[in-house]
Amino acid sequence: MNLIKKQRKKPGLPPGSLIYTREKVQEHVSIQFFQYDEDGFTYADNHNLDQIFSEIDPKKVNWINVNGLHHTATIERLGSHFDIHPLILEDILHTEHMPKLEDHEKYLFLTLKMLSYNEKQQKVEQEHVSMILGGHWLITFQESDGDIFEPVRDGIKSGKGRLRKRRADYLFYRLLDMVVDHYYIVSDKTEENLELIEEILLKNQAGGISEKILNEKKNMIFLRRCIIPLREEIRKLRQKESSLIQEGTYSFIDDVFDHLMHLSQTLDGFRDLTTSLMELQMAVNSNRMNNVMKTLTIFAAIFMPLTFIAGIYGMNFHHMPELEWNLGYPLVLGLMALVAGSMLIYMKRKKWM
Repeated sequence: MNLIKKQRKKPGLPPGSLIYTREKVQEHVSIQFFQYDEDGFTYADNHNLDQIFSEIDPKKVNWINVNGLHHTATIERLGSHFDIHPLILEDILHTEHMPKLEDHEKYLFLTLKMLSYNEKQQKVEQEHVSMILGGHWLITFQESDGDIFEPVRDGIKSGKGRLRKRRADYLFYRLLDMVVDHYYIVSDKTEENLELIEEILLKNQAGGISEKILNEKKNMIFLRRCIIPLREEIRKLRQKESSLIQEGTYSFIDDVFDHLMHLSQTLDGFRDLTTSLMELQMAVNSNRMNNVMKTLTIFAAIFMPLTFIAGIYGMNFHHMPELEWNLGYPLVLGLMALVAGSMLIYMKRKKWM
């Protein structure tokens, strides 16, 4: 999952124009086809859509996964076969689209973001993911190979758990749940970074920390843009009670909604923590500046009387008997040392240093 340079859709194009809004993540397009029921499953990694269409069985769950959105002809063929509205196909290719869910009676459309954390660049990255749920089929669209759905595929192959015993709506839920679970991974990494920043600040090492705080703030804004809209769309799904989702599956979807609510509250806490860290950083910087000014003031206070003494004996008067003494020079140096030492002792007793 990568952050790719954005390409804006050209203005003036008619609605439903199939334009992929990023640079290609990979050259090829791969299509996986899972078909299963309680008794067994079949799997094919096949580019031939005609063969996939001919093998679809309404008595089984049929999962078509498309990796690679730049080949718009593939998206268009799938849309034509399953009678998907052109505006839905446009949203599949619009990678900067906010999370959205639409119920079209014959199918349910959901677009959302799959998130990961780039350790090297210290930033959250996204992949645009879309799902279209029908009565006995589910189509998922991703930008590239490699995803977080492997445990779901393993569950289909092994036959363990509920997957093979339930319909396509449960598969829809499982994929959604996997995406949301990975939000927790990114959230935990953000929390870890904020705690590290706090530790650095408490050790009075504020140098270069501003960029880190700003980076984490950007990550949190990005997380909120992905999580808050998805939470509201899942709330709508719970209220509408789509005919494509069985009653038993709604309890699982409620759990996803609870996770999104918890993540939203966690992000609110992170936002408050970030504000506190910024205030702490300002306090640390202010305290550091105060210490510098305090040190400079101490030096100035010590050298002020020394400068006064040196200034007196630097005057060009003829009648200054001390200038004729053999011990005049060491006596004046001794006086300066005595004055400086007395001031240091006084300042330490007053706990000014």
